[in-house]
Amino acid sequence: MHVKILANEFKIENFVMRATPSMRTYKFRLYPTKLQEEAFEETIETCRRLYNSMLADRIDNEPGYYAQKQKLVAMKNNDKYLRRVHSQVLQDVVLRVDKAFARFFSGISRFPKFKRRGRYKSFTYPQFVIGFNLDVNNVKLGLIGRVKVKLHRQVRGKPKTGTIIKEIDQWFLALSVEQSPPDQRVSHIPIGSIGIDMGLSSVITLSDGTAIANPKFLKQTGSQIKLLQKEISRKQKGSKSREKARIRLAKAWRKVRRRRDDFAHKVSDDLAKQFSFIVFEDLNVGKMVHNHSLASAIMDSLWGKLRRLTVYKAERRGGRVLFVNPRGTSQKCSGCGSKVTKNLKERTHICPSCGFQVDKDVNAARNILNAGLEQALAETKPLLVQRRRISKFSQRSDKLLALR
Repeated sequence: MHVKILANEFKIENFVMRATPSMRTYKFRLYPTKLQEEAFEETIETCRRLYNSMLADRIDNEPGYYAQKQKLVAMKNNDKYLRRVHSQVLQDVVLRVDKAFARFFSGISRFPKFKRRGRYKSFTYPQFVIGFNLDVNNVKLGLIGRVKVKLHRQVRGKPKTGTIIKEIDQWFLALSVEQSPPDQRVSHIPIGSIGIDMGLSSVITLSDGTAIANPKFLKQTGSQIKLLQKEISRKQKGSKSREKARIRLAKAWRKVRRRRDDFAHKVSDDLAKQFSFIVFEDLNVGKMVHNHSLASAIMDSLWGKLRRLTVYKAERRGGRVLFVNPRGTSQKCSGCGSKVTKNLKERTHICPSCGFQVDKDVNAARNILNAGLEQALAETKPLLVQRRRISKFSQRSDKLLALR
């Protein structure tokens, strides 16, 4: 079969990379007291007002990052709320504004927006020991004190930053650490390659025939969410009852989100453990969700999250993930390479040329694997023709030399 031929020519060992230091984030639940929770809320509100002030200053006066840090010192002298917040937390707010503009100018995100109340939900201590510190059951936060934390797993690595995050009625510590994995882990990496086709009925279909069904978490709680949305629409804006209904709806969505995250983490972890070379189809999920008839189903299938999680987990184990153009993968026969036209309702691939018969998604996954192996093989081979960069200046100099 075509897949076996490419697998024989291509050595997967070439792409088993040695582990390098990387950043990893741990998320732990916090249990603050009433006074500490009030301090968290006040800190978030102060950071939100500072963010909006720095954003307005950037828009009107166009100062740089260091110029705004100098302005922050003068602002603290005239604002008692700023003096109640740790200095490094305030400096991180200025850094967030700078990063927001950097992402905008690089084309990653849109122009930075002002944060209204309820849209700013975290603050960061950017330096370990000085800003925050960890104990057995507590985290010590500058100007706030010791807060109870549940460290449900061992922290491996050197802590760098700590971010306090509010999720509706719960608080979390996102601990960013720098890890240096031992080289022994690389030798235990399973050698194998797999192609993955993304779908709606099955979240993923592997080139070896394995299919993982879509759990459809949104469909399971969709009726409850619709009732809560109707309940909010009946409440008067600005009333306490509307706020309570909003919180109930947010908790329902949080339940769906957490179930999706748990599913995506488990599937991606299994893929990274079993295979060292993984090939996905390069789908533009951002544009596909603009189709309102399929947006809900695509978001519930976790295509984007599953790919992101698989990438970092595979690379952390020394593996590699590639993305290939999905065009024509469902119409091409993975046995002989001939084109077999099929509509969306046909679920079985039957090739009239070679007689190869298999599930349509499995056939597409094998074609995706083939494309990934060909791409990886082309990267390992040297170029047959040495390419020379030619600019208009070099062409002009050649003409001048010819005239002489």
